[in-house]
Amino acid sequence: MLLKDKLSEEAQVSEYEQERNKPMPNIVHGAIQAEISFLLKLHYREKYVLASEVTLDTKPSHSIPDFCIFPKKELDWETTEAKEKEAPITTIEIISPSQSLDEMAKKIWQSYFPMGVQSAWIVMPPPLKTICILTPDKQRLFFESGTLKDPATGIELDVEKVFEGLK
Repeated sequence: MLLKDKLSEEAQVSEYEQERNKPMPNIVHGAIQAEISFLLKLHYREKYVLASEVTLDTKPSHSIPDFCIFPKKELDWETTEAKEKEAPITTIEIISPSQSLDEMAKKIWQSYFPMGVQSAWIVMPPPLKTICILTPDKQRLFFESGTLKDPATGIELDVEKVFEGLK
């Protein structure tokens, strides 16, 4: 690879990271996000609006969680703004290799909970294969296996299915 091409590639990564305020996801991240989306849609599409990559109007700057769970409502293309002002009930973040758990928790405490989010999932890919749910009242619920239970939504999810096929 030529140096010019390498610098151009790094600039593209930087633009992505700047725009979304998070690292570029890899295929493991994408597979986990797709599996969570599938499982939630399969069981909860009638009760919630389930959406990925929504720009939230958080302070001090916008945030884009990997996945959001909103109360069920009609979505209107004509009146929907670029930044969502309504807080989702739950945000879901999947940690990328270059992110730290501390960095992710800080984002939740400083941006999501002040907006009104009621629970936030931090998904830790292999080798940990763990999902932690944080709540504004400082609960920290860890799920390595069995059924995840979100106290804010009542959502139940089989943790092993989220990580199925990942080493």
